[in-house]
Amino acid sequence: MSAAAATPEAAAAGASAPGGPEVATLGASSTLIVNGDQVQLSGAVSGDASCQGSRAVELEWRPVDSSAWALVGTGTTDGGGSFAFTDGQQYTGGYRVSLPGTASCLAVVSDPVGVRVRVFVDSTLLASSLTAGSCLELDVTVRPDKAGQNVVIERRTASGWQTVDALMLDGSSFAQTSPCFGWEDVGVVRLRVRWPQQDDLNAPGTGIVLAFQISKAPWMKKIDQLVAGHTVSVSVGDDGSFLYQRADTSPRIPASNEKLMLSMALLDTLGPGHVIATRAAAASVEEGVVQGDLWVLGRGDPEITAAGMASLAGRLIEAGVTRVRGSVMGSSGYFRHDWWAEGWKVGRTRLYVAPPTALTFEGNTTRRGVTRNPEVLAARSLTKHLEKRGVAVRGTPGSGPPPDGLTGVAAIASRPLPALLTLMNRLSDNFYAEVLGKLLGASAAGPPGTIAKGAGAIRAWVASHGVEFTLYDSSGLSYANRVTAQDILRLLWVADAAPWGDLLRQTLPSGGQGTLEGRLAGLRVRAKTGTLEDVSALSGWVWLEKEGAWAEFSILSAGMPKWQASRIEDRIVRLLASSAH
Repeated sequence: MSAAAATPEAAAAGASAPGGPEVATLGASSTLIVNGDQVQLSGAVSGDASCQGSRAVELEWRPVDSSAWALVGTGTTDGGGSFAFTDGQQYTGGYRVSLPGTASCLAVVSDPVGVRVRVFVDSTLLASSLTAGSCLELDVTVRPDKAGQNVVIERRTASGWQTVDALMLDGSSFAQTSPCFGWEDVGVVRLRVRWPQQDDLNAPGTGIVLAFQISKAPWMKKIDQLVAGHTVSVSVGDDGSFLYQRADTSPRIPASNEKLMLSMALLDTLGPGHVIATRAAAASVEEGVVQGDLWVLGRGDPEITAAGMASLAGRLIEAGVTRVRGSVMGSSGYFRHDWWAEGWKVGRTRLYVAPPTALTFEGNTTRRGVTRNPEVLAARSLTKHLEKRGVAVRGTPGSGPPPDGLTGVAAIASRPLPALLTLMNRLSDNFYAEVLGKLLGASAAGPPGTIAKGAGAIRAWVASHGVEFTLYDSSGLSYANRVTAQDILRLLWVADAAPWGDLLRQTLPSGGQGTLEGRLAGLRVRAKTGTLEDVSALSGWVWLEKEGAWAEFSILSAGMPKWQASRIEDRIVRLLASSAH
């Protein structure tokens, strides 16, 4: 500690009339300093002129948590009674000066002057890379010792400084963390460390602003190069965070990627264990004789075949049926016989999907092409199998809306829903999609099931998860459908969190399988393709080797031939698998 002569101005300010009462004053150059800094303390003694010069002065300090004063400096007054000290302390407290009494002068004590001391926060960053996907090392030291207390990491955002982490200081008042930065951090990042006040000993303190630039990772730049000059949307995410985005909010035609949304809505609405029953029913059965017509009631099983009708015949015989006085009739009431959606191309789209009916038969196709009355074919098949097993059927097979008051006699069940979705997704079967879409529509809005109701049910389901799509069918054949890659990714995250998420992923083709035949072989990927004229899509999951985890992706393109779009899609997915993190 040191004392120095006060300025003449200070001496003049402290002077008073000779012979007056002796008074000591004390002031500080700052009442708030940072730990490690010093404060200038100065003052003067006034009163009797003979008691001003060459007078002993003692500087005392008392921390805020104490009632005892400690001597921290000594000096003497100059001829005018002024004095000055330079001092620094670790903790908040107060200063005063004491002038001991002499034979002719009274002892004098000044009023205290409070000085608050901020903690000193020292923060440093160590980094080997400043690219998206990298992590930095952040070291923090706080003075004075604040072991066991917390510091917070804050980041500058458009709305101000936001807390992003909290760390506990160890026994050396030190803490360390490794913040990681992704796609959303590309650009200038500003961090700071703050010690919020946790005791009365110190005022809160904040470290310097650590500003640095996060640039795109090499794999991101390669994707930029792959899609440059093309109409392509790309969205990649991992565990709810975006790893890469490129035009992913632009509306695009999903093509058969819509089957992904249909699958999600079906699994969530009906449940993975759902099976679709096809029933035989009649108005009356007396002693094994069906009194009137025997109706086959389809409910949207897309896999009804001759073998299925043979199985239903067996169930009827097990139920005791020996004769049908009327006809076997295929029901056409549960789904409407609509076979059109907005955005389907006249004269072309129907080449890719058979009429979706509630009672299907052999994919609703014959050797001559599609059939618009599969219910009659199903009734004909059941009649044949009943008669082969000795059950007489009087009438001719037919179809139509069933009457009220029917009672179930026997039934067969479809394969579980995930098995149906596996065939639909791996082969991108439009017929399965529209049949199951009508089933979803009938479940959500009541029969009859229609293509419009199916699309509406998918729209409602995605909307319940905060996503708005324009959809007119369930298969993705409509050129009027619109989705975004970003929102497909968000729905994949919904699936990840759902109990049926793993089942959904397993329904999709892997590399070299189904619609991915000849593509992405040997890669751990599950993805749904989509193809229309000059439209391509690929969305699903790819295994990130560097992360050891699945990542979600969606790639939607337009304006390119399929071979070119597929090549870009495959290169992106392979790049993600090997390099993304």
